[in-house]
Amino acid sequence: MKRILLVSISLAVMALIFSNFADSSQSSYVFTAVNEGPKLPSTPFNYKDIEIPDHISNPSADDTLGYGSTGINHARVLDIEDDVATLGRVLFYDVKLSALEDISCGSCHDQKLSFADSKSFSEGVISPTKRNSMHLNDLFWSNKEHFLWDMKETDLHEMIRLPLKDENEIGANLTDIIEKLSETNYYPELFQNAYNTSIITEDKIINALVHFISSMVTFESKFDKEASNDFEGFTDTEKLGLNLFSENCTSCHSQGGHDPHGMFPNGFDFNGESPLFFFPDIFNNGLPEDPDDIGAGVLDPFFNHLFKIPTLRNIELTAPYMHDGRFNSLDEVIEHYSSEVIENKWTENGFIPAGGFQFTEEEKGALKSFLMTLTDHNLTTHEMWSDPFKIGTSTNEPVENLVVRPNPMADQSLIEFDSNGNTPTTIHIMNISGQTIKLENTLSNQYTLNKGDFESGTYIIEIIQADKKSVQKLIVR
Repeated sequence: MKRILLVSISLAVMALIFSNFADSSQSSYVFTAVNEGPKLPSTPFNYKDIEIPDHISNPSADDTLGYGSTGINHARVLDIEDDVATLGRVLFYDVKLSALEDISCGSCHDQKLSFADSKSFSEGVISPTKRNSMHLNDLFWSNKEHFLWDMKETDLHEMIRLPLKDENEIGANLTDIIEKLSETNYYPELFQNAYNTSIITEDKIINALVHFISSMVTFESKFDKEASNDFEGFTDTEKLGLNLFSENCTSCHSQGGHDPHGMFPNGFDFNGESPLFFFPDIFNNGLPEDPDDIGAGVLDPFFNHLFKIPTLRNIELTAPYMHDGRFNSLDEVIEHYSSEVIENKWTENGFIPAGGFQFTEEEKGALKSFLMTLTDHNLTTHEMWSDPFKIGTSTNEPVENLVVRPNPMADQSLIEFDSNGNTPTTIHIMNISGQTIKLENTLSNQYTLNKGDFESGTYIIEIIQADKKSVQKLIVR
């Protein structure tokens, strides 16, 4: 990243030189320009060397205990590349991928929550999302025959492409995004490192995100450490929970793939078909039917109200639970399966008894204790999966709800932000060299820019309210 540092320093020097033509607020922008790129290590983190525990990659045929594995189809495991995953990390957290430059993948997928969201429904561009944001850990190997709550995608690349383009999620016009990324002082080098070319394309963006997300594994949990030792380190309560889970839950909740009858010991793979078409019963969770969300019924009405079974790894951290985020705690989830299961056409086959499993209070506590052994805090704390834009950045509080749209500019662009109407907001617009193009104050919560006032190029928009400040780029074609 030496070249990125040199370019950033050069921009800072240029901004200082041109500060003679602007007011004193110019100097505060210099630090923003230096720090606007990601802070990355000189040597990429080691994303590629993922060691899959033996109890998952080579499960014993006679092992019927616990949160077992049905095996992994190793031919479908991605060969992760460090430089590609590094690029994916930057893209994952960069608001430049969104239409309004105010949201990133990391906005709805929080590292400390195992890349889930703490809200039942995430904040969309226009309105709240339809479903709860799923956690992203272990996607590259666990139950990966299908993605999304309604299971309509079978390819991880397409699963990632959907929220990027969805107008209510990230809402990206990828042609505009590519242009904006090309204008930065860091993406050309990152793409060069990843793909041996600085040319940015949609497929390369998606592929880099796939590599980064595929590295999000949870193999340092207590469960994984004890699995090779017959769980000798488990407490009596955890062992009871392990046995209860094995007896009641593993038909639906398995690792590696969905295969309740052991028909595919090397991982489920039947001409690329989803297990939904072979074992629909296991996707029933006994919830009341929601007429506004039919789940897998989008594929076929026969599968109405069936939903994907996500991995239970790091389940302790990913509340609220279910596709609609209706349960706020593991206790509520366990109580549902114990006593609140609704009878439907799928409960007749016996995977989940109508009315629930009727666990005792001791058994409920044991199940919870066992589920907490699946927690791996390494994924949720390690820098390699953290936001590279927040490392060493300014402590200035940002202006709230700042958006600039459209960006790139059409005939006009509208700057919007929160304002109390009493404190003036300073609108400071500079060219890339640091020269002031516009400098005005307003008591309004918006400001209109006209394309006729600008030449083609990239501009810096600095918004200042008392001790708050935010900076965004604007592209004029």
